[in-house]
Amino acid sequence: MSISQISAIGLLLCLAPALVHGVEVLRPLWARWVVNWVLPLFAPGLPRASKALTHEDQLAMLDAALGASPPQKSPAGADYIFLMLFEQRQGALAFLAVAAGAIYALTLPLADRHALHFVFAVMAALFTLVNANQAGLPAFGQHPRISRNGRHVGLVFAPFWAVVAVLNGLAFAASAG
Repeated sequence: MSISQISAIGLLLCLAPALVHGVEVLRPLWARWVVNWVLPLFAPGLPRASKALTHEDQLAMLDAALGASPPQKSPAGADYIFLMLFEQRQGALAFLAVAAGAIYALTLPLADRHALHFVFAVMAALFTLVNANQAGLPAFGQHPRISRNGRHVGLVFAPFWAVVAVLNGLAFAASAG
């Protein structure tokens, strides 16, 4: 495989998060589509409408979280719920920005891609650590509520992101020199 092919594959694999989460920029509660129709595949199992969260279910869950905060701390509870959804949207925006950068980089000669390959190699290495942590390795922080499907996502995506990190690292080394 040529370094140009390695570069292109490394860039194209960075599109994955935007393809899955990009719509959450518009509607953060649309994450339920991933929960309902993608995560069950990691169980392993098949998605079922009877087990799918609805918009109303999500609002009830958020309302329950707000109701669980101590009354004197309810403004902080409301801000916490806001912040989770706000940061979800910002994460989706970042994924879209990465996708835009990857697509743009594909139009450039290999020598001009080095900065993006560096950023994407670092991003993918950090994603590897986070997914390995979700899979059960205490390598990078702590997630206090990992679901069974979430653990399986970590098991699948830790190696995926490790490959993306290596491909972008190789492309960075070749394009920077």
